[in-house]
Amino acid sequence: MVDFTVPSWLPFADRTGRVPLIKLGAFALCIAPAVWMAVQWQAGWLSPQPVTDILRQTGDWAMRILVLTLAITPLRFTAHWNRLYSIRRMLGVTALTYSVVHVIFWFWQQDFAWWPIAMEIVLRTYLSIGLAATLIMIVLGITSNDWGVRKLGSVGWNNLHWWVYPAAIASLVHYFMLIRLNAYEPVLMAGLLALSAGFRFLRKRDHSFPPRSLLGLAVLAGIATALIEAGYYAYSTGVDVHRLLEANFDFTYEIRPSWYVLSAGVLLALMRWWRKPAVAAKRSARADTLKTPSPASR
Repeated sequence: MVDFTVPSWLPFADRTGRVPLIKLGAFALCIAPAVWMAVQWQAGWLSPQPVTDILRQTGDWAMRILVLTLAITPLRFTAHWNRLYSIRRMLGVTALTYSVVHVIFWFWQQDFAWWPIAMEIVLRTYLSIGLAATLIMIVLGITSNDWGVRKLGSVGWNNLHWWVYPAAIASLVHYFMLIRLNAYEPVLMAGLLALSAGFRFLRKRDHSFPPRSLLGLAVLAGIATALIEAGYYAYSTGVDVHRLLEANFDFTYEIRPSWYVLSAGVLLALMRWWRKPAVAAKRSARADTLKTPSPASR
């Protein structure tokens, strides 16, 4: 905790007005892309079409932070670090904010000509999908607070916020439909999203699943990532799928996204394996302490 107190409504403060370092760090991470974009704009470091540049960057950061938001639950569960939950809402709202700003800059790019904008959304599938993802996130953002939990109840709130996964998938489809040549980042985002969704499936089936289940998930997510990448390039360029899959074993120029996704899954498994005995021992010691009578009760 930071020693001073601030108004509790600030995003990096807790309910008492104190500032946890984890929330302060997350807040700095959330605003850093916006600050960098503002610096680029002010310094003239953007292209002759700055609105288009910011449009692209806000979309990229919305996707990145959304995937990071969905990674909080796997990280918290495997590392047994409950404080991570305190930044999940901030990250989700930040992803929503960048998505909305992304849409606003697209309106700006279209000179706020509302009728042509409406026609573009209707006629262009990638725009319809992207707008649908943003609308879902707006609904989730509106209810991502204590008021939303009270109104919907815990079950209803959780059922509604399950829609973050369809929103993320729609965002990825929008992303893939926009790119032309280099699909490296959307493929990586797709693989990490698959890893998070697979973790949710494992946890739903067995809350205390062993580390080897995470290792299996890591392998499956890595393979899925390679297949997504190969499928995209095969569809968009006509290159043979086998050649595209073989590229995952060529480390001459760069490491393919599948290996990063596999590594992330293995890291989760290692944290699960390392932290589970320590947590179990701590709980056992706490239980023994509660069972041991105090001197006053003897």
